[in-house]
Amino acid sequence: MLEGPESYHAWFSLITGSFPEDLWRYVDPDTEDIYEVPVAVTFDSIKLGATTLRDLTAPEKTLYASLKSVHKSDVSQYQRYLSEVAKLRSRILSTIAEDKRAMLRADKTVRIWITNLQTSTKPTDAQMTDLIWARHRILLGSKYIEWPSIGPEKWLTEWQKLMVDCEIWCPALHNNWARDFNLVWGEVPGAKRLCDRLVEALGEGELADWDIFKATRELRQAWEQKSIRNGMKIAGKGKITRAAFAAQPRFDGSTSEDQPEPTPSDTTTLTVNQNRSRSTSRKRSGTDSTQREGRQRGQKRNTLTCWGCAGPHIDFKCPLITEYNPQGTPVPTEWQERFDRKMLDRTFEHKVTAIREASRFRRELARSAENEAGLGRE
Repeated sequence: MLEGPESYHAWFSLITGSFPEDLWRYVDPDTEDIYEVPVAVTFDSIKLGATTLRDLTAPEKTLYASLKSVHKSDVSQYQRYLSEVAKLRSRILSTIAEDKRAMLRADKTVRIWITNLQTSTKPTDAQMTDLIWARHRILLGSKYIEWPSIGPEKWLTEWQKLMVDCEIWCPALHNNWARDFNLVWGEVPGAKRLCDRLVEALGEGELADWDIFKATRELRQAWEQKSIRNGMKIAGKGKITRAAFAAQPRFDGSTSEDQPEPTPSDTTTLTVNQNRSRSTSRKRSGTDSTQREGRQRGQKRNTLTCWGCAGPHIDFKCPLITEYNPQGTPVPTEWQERFDRKMLDRTFEHKVTAIREASRFRRELARSAENEAGLGRE
């Protein structure tokens, strides 16, 4: 979708790639070629004044048949051109925002359409470099200390797109991709070995043997091996006790500052007093309807529903929307799956991104205030 300057080049590549190469020069805004309508072949064009085939000599009849065949081929090619232009019009209208359609008048050619979109949307090289820099800061501004709950696939997809754009617009960033990769994954168990190999390649000048696709494959393999190890059973153990899972798993994507270590107070312990005497008092049984109404009055209805995962909480407390889960609250699978499906919608993704940035900014302000307060006490 052509939504702004950042998406223009990808959109233009999609448009040019979907149109036949031999016909592109007739709609290319950088050329002035016009597809001429084929001129019909008549008897008069072969012999002045001829109106029927009988007015032509034998050689003229042969020439007429030859030109008629060429004209038929030209008409077929022209019809193909008209069909592809009609498809291109529909494709452009379906891949641009609603507010941009006002500049695409139906009586104008496709070439004028593309020229207008270029004028209003195409960024300069300097603007494109700034946009890539901003994406680079957002994607590589946070590091992982544990594997994401669903693996590194989503991060790798965004990282590959970013590195391809960096190779075009910011070569300096692309040359430092290995260092950036290590900053994000260097502390994750299982991925540390891959990061160490990249460090060795950087030090020995052998980074030419690596590229973003090889690093992507290696990180996927590390995740698969980790998953296999987690699924293996411990030999010699009759059963797995609940004590093995006393520590709740931490939510992925947060930094060490955002996730404090669990304290003993986080573990709930249930104790029973065996010496307590049984009460001899009697309770009024009442009717079934009376007891049921009493229970219903004693229960509080939770009417809160998160629009991101449909969980019983407000959106600014949702660990999936904010990517902030300091208490390590387990995220149910249905919440995660519902949230991932909604993230495919670009409008929903933009809304979630804005909330995450605001939440991250508030946490940074809070940490700064705490640090200043600590320095003041010293």
